[in-house]
Amino acid sequence: MYRNMVTSRRFEEAIAKIYFEGKSPAFNMANGPIPGEMHLSDGQEPVAVGVCTHLTPEDVVTATHRPHHQAIAKGVDLDKMAAEIFGKKTGLSGGRGGHMHLFDDNVNFACSGIIAQGMGPAVGAALSRKMQGKPGVAVAFVGEGAVNQGGWHEAMNLAAVWNLPFICVVEDNGWGISVAKETASSIGSHADRAAAYGIPGKRIEGNDPYAIFEAAGEAIARARAGEGPSLLECETYRLAGHFMG
Repeated sequence: MYRNMVTSRRFEEAIAKIYFEGKSPAFNMANGPIPGEMHLSDGQEPVAVGVCTHLTPEDVVTATHRPHHQAIAKGVDLDKMAAEIFGKKTGLSGGRGGHMHLFDDNVNFACSGIIAQGMGPAVGAALSRKMQGKPGVAVAFVGEGAVNQGGWHEAMNLAAVWNLPFICVVEDNGWGISVAKETASSIGSHADRAAAYGIPGKRIEGNDPYAIFEAAGEAIARARAGEGPSLLECETYRLAGHFMG
């Protein structure tokens, strides 16, 4: 877990340095060797390792527009991921996806820049495994802002109704771009929403990898045993801005 957290932080430090090449003195995200937006996950590494350490390559993970820590914890190929970020043909998707659309079918990892977009595919993956009698669970990582999207509720309801091997992990870093959580949500903990679907929900405080590991282990074991989905909300911290620049 520690190795993956350090790898993620060092990877992003290297990306951050290169990202700003050609973007000064006036910042223009279209310039430089890495054009476009860049969302860093430094500070949120404990959530990724606490959950993904329990997973195998057969298990499915969908992530957000801030995906590097989860991709590394899930075992995505580092060289191919870096090449994808630089838009190279040797990248995971031939350089066409960029850092918000990483896809590695070798370890069943995908991410998207659309808020809450990963919920449906993850629930679908869990459904396919149940219908086919195959092992494996599906985990959708979302931010606390995604929990207010309609697609999130639809996916949670279906996962509960169909008793699927699915876990939703909410990374609560307190901010949706520049909007504070308490401004956008009527409750303090999104884990409390689990009761509306008749499933277990738990909030883990302190950005503690050990506490997250323990809670995730219980939820994933429950899913593997056919006991249905769970909702985890992990307090974490985004150490940089919403995106670089």
